[in-house]
Amino acid sequence: MRRMAAILLVVSAICTLAAGQKVETLKIGEATVRIVRDRFGVPHIYAPSLYGVFYGSGYAQAQDRLAQMELYRRTAKGELAEIMGESALDQDKQRRTLGYTEAERWEQFASLSPEEQLVLKAFADGVNAIIAQVNAGKRPMPQRLKDLGVTRLRPWKVTDTIAIAHMMAERFGSSGGEELRMMQLRLYLQLRFGAQAMSVLNDLAWQNDPTSPTTVTGDTGQGTRKTQPKKQTLNFLPCPVSPVPLLTAIRIAEEWDSIEWCKRLGLFTRFGSYAMVVAPKKSATGNPLLVGGPQMATGTPSIAYEIALYCPKFKVRGMTFPGIPIVLIGMNRYLAWTTTSGAGDNVDIFVEHLSKESKYRYMHNGEWRPMERRIELIFVKGKDEPVQVEVCRTVHGVVLSWDEKAGIAYARAKAYWGKELGALRAIYAFHKATNIKEFAEACRYIATGHNFFVATKDGDIGFWFCGLYPIRAEGIDPRFPTPGTGEFDWKGFVPFEKLPQQLNPPQGFFANWNNKPAPWWDNGDLPRWGAIHHVKRIIDLLRSKPKLTLEDLRRFVVDIEGYDVRADFFKPLLLRAIRRVAADDVELKMIADLLQRWDNQRSEGSVAATIFDAWFEAMQDIVFSDDLGDFGDKSLFRMAIQPSLLWYVLADKPPRRLSRDYLNGEDKDFVMVKALRTALERLRKERGEIAHWGFRKPLWRFDPLPPIPGPNRGAYIQLVEVTSPPRGFNILPPGQSEDPKSPHYSDQHPLALRWQFKPMELVEALKVK
Repeated sequence: MRRMAAILLVVSAICTLAAGQKVETLKIGEATVRIVRDRFGVPHIYAPSLYGVFYGSGYAQAQDRLAQMELYRRTAKGELAEIMGESALDQDKQRRTLGYTEAERWEQFASLSPEEQLVLKAFADGVNAIIAQVNAGKRPMPQRLKDLGVTRLRPWKVTDTIAIAHMMAERFGSSGGEELRMMQLRLYLQLRFGAQAMSVLNDLAWQNDPTSPTTVTGDTGQGTRKTQPKKQTLNFLPCPVSPVPLLTAIRIAEEWDSIEWCKRLGLFTRFGSYAMVVAPKKSATGNPLLVGGPQMATGTPSIAYEIALYCPKFKVRGMTFPGIPIVLIGMNRYLAWTTTSGAGDNVDIFVEHLSKESKYRYMHNGEWRPMERRIELIFVKGKDEPVQVEVCRTVHGVVLSWDEKAGIAYARAKAYWGKELGALRAIYAFHKATNIKEFAEACRYIATGHNFFVATKDGDIGFWFCGLYPIRAEGIDPRFPTPGTGEFDWKGFVPFEKLPQQLNPPQGFFANWNNKPAPWWDNGDLPRWGAIHHVKRIIDLLRSKPKLTLEDLRRFVVDIEGYDVRADFFKPLLLRAIRRVAADDVELKMIADLLQRWDNQRSEGSVAATIFDAWFEAMQDIVFSDDLGDFGDKSLFRMAIQPSLLWYVLADKPPRRLSRDYLNGEDKDFVMVKALRTALERLRKERGEIAHWGFRKPLWRFDPLPPIPGPNRGAYIQLVEVTSPPRGFNILPPGQSEDPKSPHYSDQHPLALRWQFKPMELVEALKVK
């Protein structure tokens, strides 16, 4: 019966594809490439060779997203000002400073295998076939480019794809470089606490909380890592910049992808993704299940692009980025995979000591060394002369900022520098992998920080915390800048075999939402992982039933979008405090009843969600502001006082001991009730009667299309049951095409609005007429 159901599902998928299909045949030499678009415009590319299938990938992507691809390659190379003018100049300066030269990109291309080079060359040829049509007037210039005054497109080069790959790998696989902020925080705390500043900083920025939820449980996994620092911190250096206000005092390590530009160009505006993988023993059908939900951006068109590739070496379907030939998250005939950002600390700031004779000479290993220097020329629309940007590098990395008076410069060291294409190599190997062993071998090539998950038709599931993570010198605190004089340089990288990884876990599932990979893995320069983490909701849901179906996982995806995991921890304490301290207060008893009935969902119109939010902010103020101040900016204060920190103050059995009594001797229950009364008073002043306190759900914007409530979801979501071949469902709103005139510009938008999904299957035996 199950086999008959599977046959019906495959037939249904074929019929769905055939009913709305549009077929285009390309003649590449003597070979024929067919691009068959399903009723949502997703291209299924059939070719007899690698060259043909990736030529088709470039051709189809350029048909659908040529303007987006043009903006992506210009963003990645720092060439936006050529078409956007001076408003894009700062963006280009940042990219030229932090990125690679064109010569370096060509060197990295030369390091690829002949097969990998062929993939990039074929893709470029396919893109250039469409560009040639546009330049010859046989195909219209995309309106978005026409509006910018673009009249002709330059050919696509393999280095354009490499630049986009660098950009995306770094955006989602780079973490750290916040040491200067932490140094400023310590200086700020020294003004308030003197010699106790470091103890207070440890309260705010802990290195390891053993109660933080992890992907690998217990002491299992492939390695161990000692908590740092064990000895006295050696690398705290005085900073010449005033520590107040902290928010604006220093932004040296600022990322090039500002929110403003990301929104304008349809790039990423978020960092985060979730994954669920269920083993056969916990699956209702006995087949592994996998959910991938990369949270990358909102906008029209989507940052992601869906494609299916069929050739003798592999059959694969899933999402990629426009400008990237391969499927980054998806499935082949034997397995399905997904990824989330690892959030490991793979970027450090080094302090270079400069020569008095020249700021371009720095001390390293007992000698003065010259910096690498070059001048970048940025051409700006509307200007006759290019803008010159000086870029300097040390042995550690690019120089971000100088303080010549203090005789120092700050350089940014990336553990993955020059190795980002390892992710392309690995993911391309996933296309051809047939089992978990082959998948695992490919993971070792990945240098940027990513979690990878797989489920196979053999019934195996696996997790790998991938990337290069530095082994720091003894005594170096990863939260502060490292002296760059040589003796404190990195001592290598944690071997792949020692990174957190696990196969077929005893609990029968993996859950991840950029959380801590293993109990023994430390925070880096920021306290990303504490006792309270939103992955807890995924774990609770996966444990809620002995056997799970794809429909269960779909419901879980909907549930986690609005669930407030803070309420799991704090609501019972608040309700207990009301009963104990304010049992006779009629208003508070009514509020307690609202909170008791609340399902912890931040649903549109929920009064309880609004009250809980207001109470939490009041608690932050009452408990911490008298001791810590507001760091010179209230928004930074809100970020610094994390839910886990408040939990360490209020919990009956706190997992961490803090340096001081932030309640200043007051009773916990009394403080919680006082904060609730403060919150209620503020809500009355701001919003009037309680009938007007309904929660206002944030919006997922698809301008010029209507927004969708609730942005805490995947920009692309796939739910896959790994049968042979895998089958499942996905959604990639608003649509496949960037052209407003296309029927596929917004045809997935109404599905996303209703939390619906379209079929996701490999259609191998389709008969193309």
